[in-house]
Amino acid sequence: MVGKCAECPSHACYTKAVNCTGVGADEVLGSYTDEEKKIMEAAAYVEGTFYSNITRLEEIAEFAKKMGYKKLGLAFCIGLNDEAHYIARFYEQRGFEVASVCCKTCSVAKSELGLKQVKPDAEHEAMCNPKMQARFLTERGTELFIICGLCVGHDAIFTANCGGPVTSLVVKDRLLAHNPLGAIYSRYWKKKLHIQDEGEV
Repeated sequence: MVGKCAECPSHACYTKAVNCTGVGADEVLGSYTDEEKKIMEAAAYVEGTFYSNITRLEEIAEFAKKMGYKKLGLAFCIGLNDEAHYIARFYEQRGFEVASVCCKTCSVAKSELGLKQVKPDAEHEAMCNPKMQARFLTERGTELFIICGLCVGHDAIFTANCGGPVTSLVVKDRLLAHNPLGAIYSRYWKKKLHIQDEGEV
């Protein structure tokens, strides 16, 4: 079932110590760096301590605190400018230094790269600039990079260019109020996307 976990009927790896991969514990544990092991420990601490009791917003703060991070970097979509304001305020109130960079930083026109515009008649429509978001946040000493609603693809470029660990706080979905799983939880959307179960009305 390796590579087909989404189709597994039992997920016995979680509860019954069934290993269908052929990769043993020694190899798994040996694949993690010391820094990654520290991250794993902090992640498990947050999960085990606060399971189902705090929001993702708060979980990131607890994780960063456990890791000893002082500087957080917030890369946000200009369409989530208001939300970014409150997110930054939240982390600052909890003692973190927050650097934030919006996606339109540098204001380079989409036409410079021949990119399709949302508003074709606009005289100047700035392109998203995930590479510079990553650069500017890295230059400011960011220890944990936080994605807030970057576009599909731009988030991939941002993540690949950050100088440290990246986590997502907001995943953009303009249609579903930034809740991509709404398409899975709604039977109407499942039907529209042709992914409903057989016999599901």
